[in-house]
Amino acid sequence: MIIEKTRHTILQKCLWVLVYFAVSFQGFSQRTTEDPSIRVIARVQGSKILLRWAPTTPSSWLKSNKYGYQIQRFTISRDGKLVSPPEKKVLTTTPIVPMGLERWEYIASGDDYAAILAQALFGEGFEVEGMEEEGALAQIVNKSREVEQRFSFAVFAADMNFEAAKMAALGYEDTTIVPGEEYVYKITTAIPEELLKVIPGSIVIKSQQPEPLPAPIDLIAVPDDKIVLLTWDYGMFKSIFTTYYLERSENGNDFKKLGDLPLVNLNDKPDAAKQRMQYIDTLSQNNKEYYYRVKGISPFGEESLPSKVVSAKGIKKLTATPHILKYTLEDSGAVLIEWEFLKEAENEILGFELNWSMQKKGPYIVVSKGLLPSSRKTRYQKLAASNYFTITAIGKNNQKKESLSAFVQTIDETPPAAPLGLTGTIDTLGIVTLKWDANTEKDMLGYRVFRGNLAKEEVSQVTISPINKNVFRDTVQIKSLNKNVFYQIVAVDKRFNMSEYSEKIELKKPDVVPPSSPTFSNYNVSDEGVFLEWIMSTSTDVKYHQLYRQNVQEPDKGWHLLFETEAGTTFTDNTIESNTKYRYAIFAEDNSKLRSEPSTPITIVYKKATPDENLVKGFTAIADREHQKIDLNWRKMPSEVTEILIYKAIKEEKPVLWKQISGSMDSLEDRSVSPNTIYVYYLQAMTDSGSHSVIQTKEIEF
Repeated sequence: MIIEKTRHTILQKCLWVLVYFAVSFQGFSQRTTEDPSIRVIARVQGSKILLRWAPTTPSSWLKSNKYGYQIQRFTISRDGKLVSPPEKKVLTTTPIVPMGLERWEYIASGDDYAAILAQALFGEGFEVEGMEEEGALAQIVNKSREVEQRFSFAVFAADMNFEAAKMAALGYEDTTIVPGEEYVYKITTAIPEELLKVIPGSIVIKSQQPEPLPAPIDLIAVPDDKIVLLTWDYGMFKSIFTTYYLERSENGNDFKKLGDLPLVNLNDKPDAAKQRMQYIDTLSQNNKEYYYRVKGISPFGEESLPSKVVSAKGIKKLTATPHILKYTLEDSGAVLIEWEFLKEAENEILGFELNWSMQKKGPYIVVSKGLLPSSRKTRYQKLAASNYFTITAIGKNNQKKESLSAFVQTIDETPPAAPLGLTGTIDTLGIVTLKWDANTEKDMLGYRVFRGNLAKEEVSQVTISPINKNVFRDTVQIKSLNKNVFYQIVAVDKRFNMSEYSEKIELKKPDVVPPSSPTFSNYNVSDEGVFLEWIMSTSTDVKYHQLYRQNVQEPDKGWHLLFETEAGTTFTDNTIESNTKYRYAIFAEDNSKLRSEPSTPITIVYKKATPDENLVKGFTAIADREHQKIDLNWRKMPSEVTEILIYKAIKEEKPVLWKQISGSMDSLEDRSVSPNTIYVYYLQAMTDSGSHSVIQTKEIEF
């Protein structure tokens, strides 16, 4: 019986609800990608507090119906004083779950929303018509949709019937409250956490006499032909009212609801721009006054006070539209506009208005008012080069019907004179400022600006439409290969006649591009100093190349200019000190004194050989072919020798550093040798002062 009752309600009386829930649901059933949670609201009602809650996902709702909900209350203040620690009270000794099917029959038989809740909880099937699909995959999809539909309908119905909400374990009455106390209610599910984790919900409320529900505001009635559009503010009280009832009266006193079902905002989404609700009431006749008011419904099923009453009556729609037939240009400079309009519709209008604009898209201004309903022509004197006209019929109910536009153009084939006095400048940001003498023609529309990059190329237009000032600002790329830019101006009148080009001017771009960097190509360190060689900058406006040196060990002294040249590519620095690290960089500077980025620096350590050329003594190389090695020996070095560098090479090949050993050693074995090969060994001693010995060389055939 319950299921049949609910199916009848859903299919016959809640069709709009079906469509609505196929799109979205506001209130509790708004879901996000966040973890499931409990949403809670509360309201004081006399000596009790009403609680309403709901999970945020269909799956958590289903599981909560099985495992139930637990309610805890914490008293946090009493008569304005803080209670510390808060006093905890468990209001549900056992988790509450929806009542059994047999308990629903009585309430469901007398209330559609209770029947919907019973169907959502216990019905064998719950499908929204028009949503069924065929196929195995479609059946899975439909099953998922069915769960969502059950959940959405259940939450909506609970908002409309608080008694049913309590039976569905979505509402609770706390009758143990004490006046002057403030509570925190915490709602949790009894679902095992390993099955599903649901974030508890909570709310704070004082046990005091509640304020009455506010009346909806800003109800407006907009009449039309046998209909009235009713709209009211929704955003102000969206957190208070779930639905609305709209009421109508024929005498302003006796109001009846428009429809059995409450109205829901179908466009309520978090990012919805509209903050008003709308409803269209269909009338049986025009010119009869109707009165309207609206009431809000809270999630606890409470009705608010009614809004202010507004009234409206249907108005007959103006159906006839004027049509401009022709125009005639007269010798006096005026234009005669003629139009047609249904003779039998003259009694529906107050008259006509003539509208004018220079552009087809407008805006149009009224240039002639109060034309009689019998009028079919009028004159207009103040013509421009381009004119667009429309005729508007003004209805008795302030309705308007406007004709299509008609274009009227005066005759003018004389172009304006070419602009004179064109000058311009370019700043370092590439901003071009052009100025020229304003034309004196009365029908001037504006100017077109043209630009070119080469003296002999055809210039291109840079303005999208004519500009009305004799000043123009353009932007050019300073850092480009073109050093100059060229401009010309053309004047345009209101008939779009174009003048000859103005004189072409050439503007030089400011030099803000530094030259390219030179590059070191070679260097050599010898006893005579440091020899440097570089490749010059490739920029054509370079005036100097400047070589700088920095003592790395004294960075605070900065860089020192060593050498400046216009065309030189080499330099030998012989003013350096031994055992010192230096860094070299070279720059290019152009005629505008713009300096390039530095070349990649070269860092060297300058060390002169020690005067004692016999620091290395007794250096020998002996081939031990039996053990496949070459033994290197030398006399023990003096104590100031800190390390020994040994270079190795096959004869007539470039030597490479082979070993870097302590200065206390006096022998070394080389087992990386091959028969019938001539090896050359180079030995150099390094002292603690940073100087080095003369390199000793030994050649041996293995």
